[in-house]
Amino acid sequence: MARITVRFRDNNQIPELRRVLNELDRYSLEVGVFAENDTSNPSYVMIANVHEFGVTIQRERGSIVIPERSFIRTTFDEKNAEWVRFIRSQLRLVVTFRIDARTLWERLGAKIVADIQEKITDLDAPPNAPSTIAKKGSSNPLIDTGGLRSRITYRVVRV
Repeated sequence: MARITVRFRDNNQIPELRRVLNELDRYSLEVGVFAENDTSNPSYVMIANVHEFGVTIQRERGSIVIPERSFIRTTFDEKNAEWVRFIRSQLRLVVTFRIDARTLWERLGAKIVADIQEKITDLDAPPNAPSTIAKKGSSNPLIDTGGLRSRITYRVVRV
């Protein structure tokens, strides 16, 4: 008579799943132009704020109005639902242990940065003043040298 050996493995992954899900809560994501990375003159943090919110500069002979050209807030408004779907797809990878929590946040940060950079490239309203177009040789309101676009970044912060 043949002898059959049966072995049981404990495949309970609930404790590991709990650890992975708790790890998701230990990170936050920040996206934008960060002051500690900005050693330029003029400051790209300042340039980003001016365009995001607009500004009126008072001068002796009148004023200069730089209109609001929101590229961060409007991207968040336009892409939020898409980002939620992206997070859901990445969560499937987290709960099946194919990626870790930090990787999810890194991937989301890279996606958001790419979306904001695309917005900077595509934004065309309000248009530049004719004198600004003549000075910089381009009608794209948010691109002159590409410095602002290239400084959009993210960081994953452990909380």
